Amino acid sequence: MAAPRAQGEAALNAVEVRLSGGMLALVRFLMTLQNKRMPVARFTVGREAGLRGEDFRVTILLDCPPESARRYATLLSALEDVEEIEEDGETVEVALLKVGGGVPAEVPAGIGLHEEGGTIVATGPTGKLEAWLASMGNDVEDAVRLGPVARPGTGGI
Repeated sequence: MAAPRAQGEAALNAVEVRLSGGMLALVRFLMTLQNKRMPVARFTVGREAGLRGEDFRVTILLDCPPESARRYATLLSALEDVEEIEEDGETVEVALLKVGGGVPAEVPAGIGLHEEGGTIVATGPTGKLEAWLASMGNDVEDAVRLGPVARPGTGGI
């Protein structure tokens, strides 16, 4: 596990973005991240049907101090394809698992599990979920990590 960061040091800050305009909008958005040299630690994208066609929902984890993340969010909010943008202090990571023997009996606090059609859906803070998955070893037959997403009910998209 990584050492705690000192106050004022960079930290992972989540920014939630909804883009309209399809794949071209997503490409323009990615080019902006690259051209402005934003400190993107993680990037997760999903599709959804929007009012004007295909929209994308993007969660970005920026590795920078909170005030820098706010400045980046302000810059991104001015882009023409950005429908909505919000800083979200908390995110959860989602993983879809196939595990030998069904749902694990021992689950650490902070990790949520439920089974859906033979697939186990695990959610939790990135560090905790990663450590728990590593501790399971060979019990995991298959895993798909969806990455950080907005925490429901806290104002995220």
